[in-house]
Amino acid sequence: MSVLTFLGGCVVSAAAVAGCYTGGDVSSATMGSTPPTTTTTIDSTTPSAFSGIPCDVAQVLATSCASCHSTTPSGGAPNAMMTYDELMAASASVPSSSVAELSLARMKDTKSPMPPDGASAADLAVIEKWIAAGMPGGNAACDATPAASIYDTPSVCTSGTSWTRGNRGSNLMKPGGACIQCHDQEGEGPSYSAAGTVYATAHEPDDCNGSSSSAIKVVVTGADGVSQTAAVNSAGNFFFRSAIKMPYKAKVVSGTKSRAMSTPQKDGDCNKCHTENGTQKGNTPGRVMAP
Repeated sequence: MSVLTFLGGCVVSAAAVAGCYTGGDVSSATMGSTPPTTTTTIDSTTPSAFSGIPCDVAQVLATSCASCHSTTPSGGAPNAMMTYDELMAASASVPSSSVAELSLARMKDTKSPMPPDGASAADLAVIEKWIAAGMPGGNAACDATPAASIYDTPSVCTSGTSWTRGNRGSNLMKPGGACIQCHDQEGEGPSYSAAGTVYATAHEPDDCNGSSSSAIKVVVTGADGVSQTAAVNSAGNFFFRSAIKMPYKAKVVSGTKSRAMSTPQKDGDCNKCHTENGTQKGNTPGRVMAP
């Protein structure tokens, strides 16, 4: 179902993040079965259209999946889930299962659910009933429109405040910048195994202070199963000093809500891929976002 990523490893100009934290905290000046044959052609100019899918199933997809698994997948989603053929196709990660079958398994997965916030009992029942019936197609015109993509937003500094102290050392400095890359290249600042900035929306400029809620935590789980948790500071920055067994998984949590990365990663410098506009190489459409 909806796959929402937030970590990766790519390339960004070192000049944008020159200057590294070398000492204590310094406050920012501005901180604050076989189914019948169905038609599955879909017009890519109308991404809200579902094709060949029973209406009740289409509505679940619209609510829980299609914001990322749309005609043009976004947010790290590996495939579209808008047509009957797309749902019947073999899953890339588990070829013995169809995309629909794997989606049901992810909806029921308590450790790594999709959607990340979990599916409702009613939605789960719809998908279970449909799959148990042999996944029949549907020909009715369904009034089911996917939720707007969370990545289809303008560039904005939500906090309204920014880091203005240049290269002056602080763990509040240069939110949005690639901290580990900077520390490695400049030979300054603490050594981190993972670090980045959490924002409220997908496209926020460098130096804009991120989300500072004390409820927001970043949880990384290494390949050895060991989990570590870091809080965000008043600039939205987070970091881990202890070693993390690669590849690792990660998620941002806030209360009962969470936003998880789609695949394990081997690079802990989160902001290298999660730039203002994201990076194609890392399959990241924008910033690390709070749920």
